Amino acid sequence: MKGLGIIIAGVAMSAIGLGIAGISAKKAYDEFKEMDKITQEGHVDFVNNSKVSIEIAGGSVAIHKSETTTSYADYKISDVYTVKYDKEENEFKLARKWKYWFIWTTNKNSTVDIYLAEQDYDAYLEVSAGTLTVTDSFTFNNLDVEISAGTINYNEDINVKNDAKFRVSAGDFNLNGDVIVGNDATLKVSAGDLNVKYIEAKNLNVRISAGDINCKVKSDNIEFRVSAGDLVMNIVGEKLDYTIDIDKSAGSCNIKDNEGGSKKLDGNISAGKAEIFFVSE
Repeated sequence: MKGLGIIIAGVAMSAIGLGIAGISAKKAYDEFKEMDKITQEGHVDFVNNSKVSIEIAGGSVAIHKSETTTSYADYKISDVYTVKYDKEENEFKLARKWKYWFIWTTNKNSTVDIYLAEQDYDAYLEVSAGTLTVTDSFTFNNLDVEISAGTINYNEDINVKNDAKFRVSAGDFNLNGDVIVGNDATLKVSAGDLNVKYIEAKNLNVRISAGDINCKVKSDNIEFRVSAGDLVMNIVGEKLDYTIDIDKSAGSCNIKDNEGGSKKLDGNISAGKAEIFFVSE
């Protein structure tokens, strides 16, 4: 009977705990609805730095080319979010306040306009929620873009002098302009969708854990890995230009090995599907 009493007491305490958690969650949600109506406006001047980091956790954010030599951000956001700026790192963050982390909303009424001066930045862009749109063409020294949820629409051309990485953990990433990379380019999808109108690089590495990549590419050295998901790759050039090596554990690929070409195409498919086509420029 003593053991049964302990069990009953445990169940009762668990029920009380769940009740308290439920009340706390409802209170936070009621507060969130009120805070979401309150907006704050602000302006941030960026330091003149060769590196820039922009991290977005909601709202609707646009990156434009500055018409002056100054980089800055103007914002109008709900009180659910907070803006942080680190001068040393030239790092701008739009973050969700911690007590609202469990409430899912992108709150498109919160807007941020970022204006970057003409400069060859080492740039890092991260989107964990919301929508990021890039409206102008930029040249970067190195570029690293990561989306863990939400949407990125890059609507203009990108020129990257050295290396570029485009990574999708979840969400949608649309590169709608031409991307020219001087050295190494990486396209990586863990889940979600990555659509690339055109990318040119000395070396190109494509990885899919799950999700989809659809891309048009030009490179002398292409390597792709598909663990699961779908890859559609249109390669500018002729098949005979490439030495092709395709390994399949499972899944399918529409092309076979080919020897003799000076360019390289190496593929490995654990599961999923890869469709490779050779096209004109």
